[in-house]
Amino acid sequence: MAKTVVIDEIHVTIRVPSDRPEVQADEIHRVLTGEDFMNRRRRAVWAARRAFPELAVARVSLTR
Repeated sequence: MAKTVVIDEIHVTIRVPSDRPEVQADEIHRVLTGEDFMNRRRRAVWAARRAFPELAVARVSLTR
């Protein structure tokens, strides 16, 4: 039997205006795939998790 079950998944969609130069979209993509952005996102999720004691038993994972 599985030790955990998935009860929810949260997705974030990032959109940029279609009339922007491709180089700008590439720059944004580099930021979003960079280590610093992932670390900040991870810290934000963990901070939100700590704010709700009910989530103490929940396992949370972040992927890109």
